Amino acid sequence: MIRLEFPGFAGTPVELREALRRGRLSPKGLPVLLVVEQALAQVPEDLRARAELLPLLAELLVLKLSPERALTPKEEGEEAPIVQVLVDLSETVAFLEERLKRRARLLPVAPPPVPRPALRLSPKALKEAARPFRKAVLALPREGFGLKEAWERLKGFLRGRVAFHRLPLRGWGERVVGFAALLEAHRLGWVWLHQEEPFGPLWVEAEGALEERLA
Repeated sequence: MIRLEFPGFAGTPVELREALRRGRLSPKGLPVLLVVEQALAQVPEDLRARAELLPLLAELLVLKLSPERALTPKEEGEEAPIVQVLVDLSETVAFLEERLKRRARLLPVAPPPVPRPALRLSPKALKEAARPFRKAVLALPREGFGLKEAWERLKGFLRGRVAFHRLPLRGWGERVVGFAALLEAHRLGWVWLHQEEPFGPLWVEAEGALEERLA
């Protein structure tokens, strides 16, 4: 607990606040520099670097440099800034000291054991395990459905306006490639793509020049 002492007063910051409120002490008689130096000197060394105290210590130093601001409340009825900061500082120091005392009684506990690494397979065992997958990959047929093949399949169906989901595309993969082919055709000016509403059907319509070539 922080205690302050100067001519006409001796006590805690809370008692200083009560003395000022009840008129037993005049704000003009409050020696700001002396009070700040006493408060700073009573902050324990092991608490001065703690983040909880830094804003209060900074405010005290600012008030020490401007005594006129320290005694001038922002609004009528409020505490003088120096008194409020001293009360907050005293309460914070008392709280942190009590917390440090409680933590000092705690017994250190060993950290939990590090989990053992998973069983590692030898390179030979990994090679044997991967053999069936390698054979399966080699047995896969090469993909022969690209943008060119998709366009060759679709252009014969582009007579009038056709919904995209009606085009002869099987499965998700062919639909993706077919859609990419139509986007390229749209960029080249061969087809017109439009959708009347969000999430509605996508309509595909051949442009005039393409329609004549297909006729």
